Amino acid sequence: MELKPHDLIKLSSLTNGFLTKEYELPQWAQNSLQVSPYVVVRRAPFKGGYIPIGVRGKKRSERFGFYISKSKISEVISPIQLQESFPSKERRHLKAFQTLKRVREILQTEERWGLGGSVGFELATGVETVKETSDVDVILYKEDAIDTKKARKLLADLGDLQSRVDISVETKFGSFSLMEYCSKESFLLKTIEGPKLIQKPFSP
Repeated sequence: MELKPHDLIKLSSLTNGFLTKEYELPQWAQNSLQVSPYVVVRRAPFKGGYIPIGVRGKKRSERFGFYISKSKISEVISPIQLQESFPSKERRHLKAFQTLKRVREILQTEERWGLGGSVGFELATGVETVKETSDVDVILYKEDAIDTKKARKLLADLGDLQSRVDISVETKFGSFSLMEYCSKESFLLKTIEGPKLIQKPFSP
């Protein structure tokens, strides 16, 4: 099983198998895992049989990273699997979910894309993480160079929707912002070693 950043992992238990001792987790993180035992794979080096993961709380500031044993994996949900996932009827009125309808239409021509952030987390887990001000985080998976003209057209189509749509591009070398790619000569590539300032994201 190849785990990638943004993948969601459902934990099989909340005891043992942590490189961080349970008592070292912030109280909000412990509470969050009790409510929903899901964590997200972080962009960091793996340590043997341990996976870099992050837990999210109710607030934007509540994020905590640590490591878990692969033996704690109960289920893995990739962003791509969430393309056709839908919120509950009671939550569909939120701007982010209304925006998602149009996002799906616009991305029909894209072969591999998925959903991350609060939208992806709620679709995967059912936990109400999306707020009225939430963005829609889209992940495009690319192996070859991007046509800048097409990318700018995509950004323009997504730029006039109810909620902000943030697009990141995942490559085998790391991840970058599609907006920065289209507007700057040099931009940040997020890698497992940390951010790098680059000009060509599809070459080592």
